[in-house]
Amino acid sequence: MNYNLDYKELYNNFPSGYLCSLPNGTIIDCNKKFLDLINYTREEIIGKKKFTDFLSLGEKIYFENIYFVALKLNGTVEEVTFNFIKKDDTKLPVLVNSVEVKDKEGLHLFTQSAIFNISQRKKYEQELLVAKRKANDLSTDLERIFNLSGYMVGISSPDGTFQKVSPAFTETLGFSEKELLSKPFVDFVHPDDKEATIKQLEPLSRVVPIIRFRNRSICKDGSFKWLEWTARSFVNDGDIYAIAVDITEKKQKTEELIIANKNLSDQNKEKAKRTEELTIINRDLVNQNEAQKLAQIGSWLFNPSSQKNEWSDEMFHIWGFDLKKGAPESESIANRIHTDDFELYDSSVSKAIKLGSPYNIEFRIVLPNNEHKTIRAICQPIFDDNGKVVSLSGTNQDMTTHKLFEAAQVKHQRIQAMGEMAASIAHDFNNSLQEMTGNLEIIKLQNDLSDKAIDRLNNIGSIIRDVAGRVTSLQKFGDPEYDDKNQKSIDFNTSIRDSLNESRPLWRGEVERKGFSINIITELEELPKISCNSGELKSALHNIIKNSVEAMPEGGDLIIKTGINTKGIFATFNDTGIGMDEETKLKIFEPFYSTKGLELGRGLGMSGVYNIIRKHKGDIAVNFSELGKGTIIEITFPINQIIEDPIVIKTKQKSKESFTALWVDDDTMITESASMLVEMMGHKCDSVNSARAALEYLNKNNCEIVFTDIGMPEMNGYELVAAIKNKFGDKIKIIVVSGWHVDDITKEELGIDFVLNKPFTMEELQKIFQVV
Repeated sequence: MNYNLDYKELYNNFPSGYLCSLPNGTIIDCNKKFLDLINYTREEIIGKKKFTDFLSLGEKIYFENIYFVALKLNGTVEEVTFNFIKKDDTKLPVLVNSVEVKDKEGLHLFTQSAIFNISQRKKYEQELLVAKRKANDLSTDLERIFNLSGYMVGISSPDGTFQKVSPAFTETLGFSEKELLSKPFVDFVHPDDKEATIKQLEPLSRVVPIIRFRNRSICKDGSFKWLEWTARSFVNDGDIYAIAVDITEKKQKTEELIIANKNLSDQNKEKAKRTEELTIINRDLVNQNEAQKLAQIGSWLFNPSSQKNEWSDEMFHIWGFDLKKGAPESESIANRIHTDDFELYDSSVSKAIKLGSPYNIEFRIVLPNNEHKTIRAICQPIFDDNGKVVSLSGTNQDMTTHKLFEAAQVKHQRIQAMGEMAASIAHDFNNSLQEMTGNLEIIKLQNDLSDKAIDRLNNIGSIIRDVAGRVTSLQKFGDPEYDDKNQKSIDFNTSIRDSLNESRPLWRGEVERKGFSINIITELEELPKISCNSGELKSALHNIIKNSVEAMPEGGDLIIKTGINTKGIFATFNDTGIGMDEETKLKIFEPFYSTKGLELGRGLGMSGVYNIIRKHKGDIAVNFSELGKGTIIEITFPINQIIEDPIVIKTKQKSKESFTALWVDDDTMITESASMLVEMMGHKCDSVNSARAALEYLNKNNCEIVFTDIGMPEMNGYELVAAIKNKFGDKIKIIVVSGWHVDDITKEELGIDFVLNKPFTMEELQKIFQVV
């Protein structure tokens, strides 16, 4: 709390309820009288209820738009009545006086309010009204109200003289009934309040039937009492009835409260003056906890002579100490500093105390739950008049998130650089693969090849396509938005057979040279085809086979089965090798995990296998593994992911049997083989090795189709496409042939008709001419 505890007794002895609330209305203190009025407990209110929670909707609007605004403008609002809603939902009429408490800079700290129960007064007012309505003169009931109520009631006729007074009223002022009757009402009003009282009474009976006001009434002994008046006129007989309540004690308590707050403010100013050089730190500790929490910066003060620390709330949060136990000892702080950073911390603090050297360092701390944090500590020594260090002040900032972000940024930059390099390598690989594919297709067209030679050439073609699939992975690594269009409907069993054939040197040559043998046993059931990238799937299968072979250094059996079970299409790889312990089984699919060391751990790894299988909606798991008894790895693809071969809609070949084409690529080997393939298909094809040469050719020759690479020096393929479209429009069909990925947006914006990805086969090239 921001008020002096010396005034607690004053608040608790109030004859009325008392509450203290923050600028947002949240109640932070109240006395027992207030709790008795509304039937709540202290725990149900403090920090949980607002002033407006006890008001109806209409009174909330009045409070927010009138009462609160008046409080902000005047600093105090007095004598306003509300109906407070008690815990049992009944209404309690109350009168509220509020005072706004500010700091020395004029900032609103909190509001103090006195709450008076006026339910009895309301009751008597009602009885008075009922009594007057029942009779034209003072009835027995009205007489009872005058004589028995605890209120001072005066009745005056329009001429302003007292016609009837209650015993309580005469007792309050000290006059007898005789001394008051027939005397002017204003004769008993304090001179300073007479003019205001007369003006307040003027509209009564003419304009309004009831008014409320307060003034000071003179007592017989010369003193005065503060009275609150409720005056009502009755038009029929012209009488004015008034009820006066003694609020003198209430006014005194309010004034005492204002004086107490003024004294408190003066004390705070004096204290701030005596501790001027620590004002910023104290303000941080008291008023800026929320800002420190958001910035994750805590402030602290250390006294070398007493070895005592003073911490802001955020310091406790950063270091993991209990705020309720107070600032920890220096030894407890030192015990949480990382052993590798303790020397830096200890020497910096020692120099600050002994030499007055400020410091700005970073070190790590370890919390009891083993959480590691990185702290940035800034220290500024404070000196006395003799230049001696009397205290150290500073801040601690939790840099953990910042450090993680920096590390992530470095990692992101590395990955981005690797991605760019991977994309560049992929482009070069695709060009090389295209050179091989082009020459391979030309060789296959020879008539004198044996069946065995054709099988070998087809095998080479299959390997090239698999490599192309892996190169596609490199392209996707370099371009996260790469759209994989290389997933095709493939035969799972064929992929397994091809992988076994390609990995034959692993399980045949190397093992047999050591005098051992590995038996490959396959039990492959007929399966529907699945949608998958053939190259990536074969890469995963190759690594599973490789792992199984390496797990049998002295030979053994590798049994591969396929089929359909409740999970979908499956393939199991059962080796009779060394097996795995429980830790290895749990970590086998983690990135970079290997039990083989540097010599063998150079492949894709089981984490890469896992990613490929999961990418194609499949699953991979260790079904069984035990040391000395082997391992069973199972791959499954769910039934709902199985895709049969799509129905191919045959496109009618155009009547035109021959086209004139131009092939543009800076690689002469590609242009030579590509031109040869096009001419073998019965078309005319010329080639050039630059975009500018292509434009010169098109200006002099008729051409129907242009095949162009993207990555060319001086003028790239995209610029060539734009130039062709600008001059010839749609008269020339544009086929982009590249190892780069071409997205659909680029294709549409530039007006590209088709994209032919490197490496391409003769069959894929033939389809272009069929649909162009």
